[in-house]
Amino acid sequence: MNPQTAVPFVDTNVIPDRNVGIGSLLWDLQNPQDPDRDGPPLLNPEFAFIDVGVSRARVATALKSLLAHDLGLEVNYVATERVEAVPYANVTLLGDRAQEIRGCLSGIFSSKGATCEVKDWHFVVDGNGKVSSVAYSYNLHGNEVWEAYFMGRKFMYSGEQVEFSDPKLDETLAPEVAEIEARIDLERKRDRDPSQPGPSWDGYRMEKNPLQAGLAEFGITLQMTDVPQRIIGRQNILFLGNVLNHYPQDEQDRELDRLVANLEPGDIVIVQTDEVETPCIEVLQVMRRGDQNSRKRVRWIHTKTLEIQQPDRVLGSWRHIPLRPEVERMVGRLIECLERKVNSPEWTQRNHRVLVHQYISHVFRTLFRALPVEVTLRIAIREALRRLPYEGGPKGIPVFKHDAKDAYGGALRLDPGPIVSEADLINMKMAAANEERMRTPETPRLEPHRILEFAG
Repeated sequence: MNPQTAVPFVDTNVIPDRNVGIGSLLWDLQNPQDPDRDGPPLLNPEFAFIDVGVSRARVATALKSLLAHDLGLEVNYVATERVEAVPYANVTLLGDRAQEIRGCLSGIFSSKGATCEVKDWHFVVDGNGKVSSVAYSYNLHGNEVWEAYFMGRKFMYSGEQVEFSDPKLDETLAPEVAEIEARIDLERKRDRDPSQPGPSWDGYRMEKNPLQAGLAEFGITLQMTDVPQRIIGRQNILFLGNVLNHYPQDEQDRELDRLVANLEPGDIVIVQTDEVETPCIEVLQVMRRGDQNSRKRVRWIHTKTLEIQQPDRVLGSWRHIPLRPEVERMVGRLIECLERKVNSPEWTQRNHRVLVHQYISHVFRTLFRALPVEVTLRIAIREALRRLPYEGGPKGIPVFKHDAKDAYGGALRLDPGPIVSEADLINMKMAAANEERMRTPETPRLEPHRILEFAG
């Protein structure tokens, strides 16, 4: 392998929203809405979900919570990461100096008139005891976004090598980096020999093995491996969330073959690629042909335009489902529900209404990767309302009938009427997209490793 490709699977932008749509996709694979046209379920009632390239525990735990608790799927969730990409520790600086660096980070990453107000940040220490990056977070449409500033190395992004450094930030961080690495050296010596004195962490907070600890808390197993190992006894779903983006274009085919080497017929591969010209999700089913495995495409989703392509068993061709009009219709209906229930001065302000529309649209666009059904629609509504600004938001109002708390988890007011009634929910589910507003297009143009045959 070329040195330039020996990088962590997923170590740049970490946005939980980009993975949450996998839940609606898996639900659709397990519960086909039209068995005659869609065929039998592609996903078994019980399955193993292998999340490849988990650099932050919080993203994996959020996705597992969605699958296991919100959707009620019987899933054995496993995470994988390269050994060299698993952090030894996260170190958080405390006090005034931490606030000074936070302000510096906010200034550097604000661009094009947009302010990036860093909410939280910490140093990431790699397996060699060196500070490899600074992880920092900010809010986007109510979502917590984590990104990384890398210390002295290039990284792969959308298949291209990227090198970015800021001399001012490097100079600001340098004293802390040296201090942390010296303390980590003492910490590691004590790991090897408990009789050795450990360092004082005054002024810092050190969290050892943050990835393993964060995953274990939610019952997620971590495989530290270059090639994901198959879970025996269950259908396996291999999820490559932007993994191939971290390899040059001419190496992505070979890398995909390597990552799926242990899968068996009936297993499924989900390839997600964001921040490219055609951001998409592709679903591949492993097939057996002769003495070799092959992969058949069973879904293709353009995540920016919300166009879905899937096989049509009746026509023996590809079926086109435009999801965006349906999403826009549901967003409009939810805002109408809010206008009837929320009574606050903010709702008369145009900028507040624009903000509400942005938040709700963002959640609905990222959650739906298949036609909505009641379970995914309820999740989308709750998540969208939870994101709304607390001031002027739907405080004290139940989201649905029989809710014991409001969207923010707070106490209810005396008025028991929900924001979304059962009639509202039925109206939202009456999808124009379900009324055969479909056509049979040409197969979308894909990269070489994605041009796969459909056997009807």
